[in-house]
Amino acid sequence: MARLSSWWPGRGPAALALAGGGVLALAFPAFDLWPLALVGLLPLYWLAYRLTPRRALVGGWLFGLGLGLVQLHWLTVVMTEFGGLPWPLAGLVLAALAGILAMYPALVAGLMALARGWGLNPWWLAPLLWAGLEWVRGWLFTGFPWLPLASALVAVPPLLQSAEIWGATGLSALVALVNALLARFLFPALLPGLAPGRVRRGAALGAAVILVAGGWWAGAERMATVRAAMDQAPRLTVSVVQAGVPQDQLWLPAMRGEVIRRYVELTRQEAAQANPRPWLAVWPESAAPFYFLVQARESQPVLELARDLGVNIALGSNGLIDPGPPLQASNRVWLVGSDGRPAGHYDKVHLVPFGEYVPLPQVFFFVRAVAALGLDFRAGQVGDTLEVAGRKVGPLICYESIFAELARAQARRGAQLFINQTNDAWYGRTGASHQQMSHLALRAVENRRAAARAATTGVSGFVLPDGVITGRTGLFRPEARTSRLPLLALSTPFTASGDLAGPLGLALGLLGVAAARLRRPKTEE
Repeated sequence: MARLSSWWPGRGPAALALAGGGVLALAFPAFDLWPLALVGLLPLYWLAYRLTPRRALVGGWLFGLGLGLVQLHWLTVVMTEFGGLPWPLAGLVLAALAGILAMYPALVAGLMALARGWGLNPWWLAPLLWAGLEWVRGWLFTGFPWLPLASALVAVPPLLQSAEIWGATGLSALVALVNALLARFLFPALLPGLAPGRVRRGAALGAAVILVAGGWWAGAERMATVRAAMDQAPRLTVSVVQAGVPQDQLWLPAMRGEVIRRYVELTRQEAAQANPRPWLAVWPESAAPFYFLVQARESQPVLELARDLGVNIALGSNGLIDPGPPLQASNRVWLVGSDGRPAGHYDKVHLVPFGEYVPLPQVFFFVRAVAALGLDFRAGQVGDTLEVAGRKVGPLICYESIFAELARAQARRGAQLFINQTNDAWYGRTGASHQQMSHLALRAVENRRAAARAATTGVSGFVLPDGVITGRTGLFRPEARTSRLPLLALSTPFTASGDLAGPLGLALGLLGVAAARLRRPKTEE
């Protein structure tokens, strides 16, 4: 028990950690109480400043647990309504995933407390560690960079604009820095070795205000410049079509013709809005709930629609790579040209583990039977694009929009527009679809590209190159939206260099901790 007590932060700090993480989650979509992001890390920093490294580590984990439970609450809907799990078991799975993701803020708090104990001022360490560990979260165990701290700023586009320089990870570091400066102002007495003088406190507060106000002003100026470029850019008329088909009906064999009929009808209705040509209609992932083109009778109405209306159609379907045996398939976007002929396809690159394939099948041999996957999807090639009316388009299927490198690779290959096609019916009426769309806004600003998003049951809409989201649809309603999207060819520092803020922040943060360890007094040896 004595050993356990050396790790437990205490009842008060534990409650503060859990509640603090839950409150920070309200800064993100669909709550969008974004100012909380500027102060939401203060409980985490307080734990790092106040507790021993072991207790700070556990306190940081509890903070991350509270954050994850609120952010990812929609997983219980997926597991109970569509996975058949009872609520108690679904809650345990949610807690397990949130607990794994909570290790990242736990490491931030633990390393900060460790460095503080060795005489290092931890306020500058926090943004480096936060950015570095966000970057690690994006690739470790296939990656799950869901809702980086930067995504809380999607509600305020002027504060998003610097993402074109250092990406979402760098923007997260700035938000973490603002929190650290406010912590320096609010509780300097908890920083050993620093005098809690008014000058230093005032300087910290002033720096935080300058970062936010200056970032807002500079962002607004940059938005004006980008909008001027948008006004001069060529445009593509794009419609996003949302049929609102519930998940429990989508894959019924008897519904195949009806699903396609709904998309055809909505697209015909939207044709009056789509002027001038060229025109691209974006249908969601699984809009064709069968093997498109292979099953010719069900596919024919799509080809006829494209030819009759003179519209290019991008639609999601299963892709048949090899009929086998063994059967090889993919999660695919088909492009049908305005002449009614197939014009190319894109296969999903970043597959969902345990959803679209089983990683380490020798270890997880039992999962295939439980999940009834039947087969592993084959992944496509990073950076693949499609061509519409002589312009390259970068498809991002479902949660591929959360991976910055996928969109960046397409922009580097000439894509002037991103299209995000997803089946969000799994999420029910939760805020998950809004959360997913916030990532698309980050990708748009990072690369200065417009984006169109078509979701089976919503939210669908558009993102402009300045990060402004327009034309949002409602949930579970058959709707379509049309916009004349600018096709920019701007080159951004992020598109050129990628995410440097993450690895650089991690390296500098760990070097700082190591330097503090080497400089600590010999009496501690």
